[in-house]
Amino acid sequence: MTDPRENPVNQNINRRQALGLAAIGVATLAGLPGCGDSTTAVTSTGTASPASFKGQTLNVFSWSGYHDKKWIAEYEKLRGVTVNVQLFGGVPDGFAKVKASPDSFDIVLATSGWLETYADAGLIVPIDESKLPNLKNVTNELKWRNATEYKDTNYGVLYTWGDEPLCWTPAKSPTLNSWRDLYNPRFKGKVSLVDDPTTVMPFIPIMLGFPDPFNLDETQFAAMKKALMDLRGQVTHVSASIDDQTADFASGQVVTGVLYNIVTLVALRKDGIKLKKVIPKVGAAAWSDNYTLTKAGQKKADLAYDFMNYTLSVPWQARFAADTGNTSVLTLAEAQSPVAVKAGLTPEKLNDTLLPFTADGPAFFEKLKLLQRIPDVDKWLEVWNEFKTGL
Repeated sequence: MTDPRENPVNQNINRRQALGLAAIGVATLAGLPGCGDSTTAVTSTGTASPASFKGQTLNVFSWSGYHDKKWIAEYEKLRGVTVNVQLFGGVPDGFAKVKASPDSFDIVLATSGWLETYADAGLIVPIDESKLPNLKNVTNELKWRNATEYKDTNYGVLYTWGDEPLCWTPAKSPTLNSWRDLYNPRFKGKVSLVDDPTTVMPFIPIMLGFPDPFNLDETQFAAMKKALMDLRGQVTHVSASIDDQTADFASGQVVTGVLYNIVTLVALRKDGIKLKKVIPKVGAAAWSDNYTLTKAGQKKADLAYDFMNYTLSVPWQARFAADTGNTSVLTLAEAQSPVAVKAGLTPEKLNDTLLPFTADGPAFFEKLKLLQRIPDVDKWLEVWNEFKTGL
């Protein structure tokens, strides 16, 4: 297997697999874009009949590219329901929105390192895995349960995962391979960061060689703060979201930075703009986005589980990976299966994801530092806000 650093175009991860459901025996799901005339068995969750869902509304708090409107429309038509999808801008702000209006969301795509905070705030409830037959499709190569299990209870199910790699526009930059390249004077005013400190800032303690980039002692925290402040001048503003970072690269306002989501790379390519990425030798932060069920969602749990299960099916997850470059929840073998290929995940599309690199097994996964809960998160947010104030 080629080292990811030797082919940076193939490096990123983003949100994953799909399940099918339907109640009274078996239903047929046809006409999936990219699926030709394929059909998918839709099985029931629990004892609820899909007929009982008719007229209900499901509110999903998701990320850009995760739940395409056309895909959602298929599910709505199949079930006779309405699915409202609201998009995160950043992780801390997303949590604040759920906390401020908990009844507005039924399913939340919570990022690793934050499920404990949602649970402590009483915003989410434990997941009933028995209602998710398609959980069998979810990879165990990534130790995603390290991010969803809290106090011996599982609060989430992996939907997709990815890394936070170093990226650059090759037309405007030489090949990069180190986080320290972001400090090069040639990139003054041209470095991109997204306004999500607990996701983005870990590249600094990783760069500095700290063994636990999420739990820093006072000396390590001071060193991280200094390295962050040294980026002033390199960074003139922080992007508010995935879409904003995409726009910044598209306009040429930035030429390098920490890539927040593979969606940006895929979107830019469609506009004829090439973006490369690499996991530096010292490693990179990795994230997982996980389905969680809120207390409001618990009141319509049958529908919520049906939706989660449906989107954990192989066809849904394969299409998701093919259209966005996200890694999905699939294993490499599942992603190369006839079902996945028929859903649109061709070898070329597969190479846009991180999945080919998972063939290296532990050698690959050891380079990734899955986001963990930050004990002193308020300090991180405080120093981040101080950094932004000086831009």
